[in-house]
Amino acid sequence: MSYACITCCLILVTAMLCPFIHINFAMQDATLLQPLSLDAGNVSCGADWQRVHRLRERYDAIAVGGRTWNLDQPRLTVRAERLGREPKRQPVRVIFAGSQPCAIQPASVQTFVIGNGGFFEGCDHASDTVSLPMQGHDLRQPLQALYRHGVRSLLVEGGRTLLHSFFRQGFADVVTVFVRASSVDSAVQAACAELGVTFADLRAKPFGEGFLLEAGRAHAHGLREGLEQAS
Repeated sequence: MSYACITCCLILVTAMLCPFIHINFAMQDATLLQPLSLDAGNVSCGADWQRVHRLRERYDAIAVGGRTWNLDQPRLTVRAERLGREPKRQPVRVIFAGSQPCAIQPASVQTFVIGNGGFFEGCDHASDTVSLPMQGHDLRQPLQALYRHGVRSLLVEGGRTLLHSFFRQGFADVVTVFVRASSVDSAVQAACAELGVTFADLRAKPFGEGFLLEAGRAHAHGLREGLEQAS
């Protein structure tokens, strides 16, 4: 095979590759009427916030949907007060905006805005913002584009519509869910009902003020190995 053919094959393979996808979120069992100690109105507890910020530090990028971006205005950063030390690095930001208008504020890291025709204030003049196309709700094209831009691992944090899209289209290498619940059984039931899926390899353990559920090939082989496979 000629050098030109090999190069062409490598380009085609790279174009088809997607980042390693880790879906992570927190929720509360609806039957738990008395939460233990909500952290600033959030379902997560202190231990889970530290876990999340450790994850953010390890991943190339962190993603949310347009609705979550507009309503919650998340910083999508690794913060020392949550981590317990100064962060070693910050992930780039990914906003799956769809057709929703989004205002993108300047940041110290690159921001990818993925949409299919919405107005994205800040994309035209910000050198650290990249606009990527999306056809309908199909995630494959933007995920492949992110890979070509150097994003090898992606932490997806919500919201609900975006998470369901990742599950429906089969883009989930590992899933972790913190559930504030009274028992492990209620935590598992609540998470499966929320996601609309079940996991053959789901594992649950007490964690912080609730339970941590884990599933996926990265859990089976170790998160470090899973991330190395994506590099």
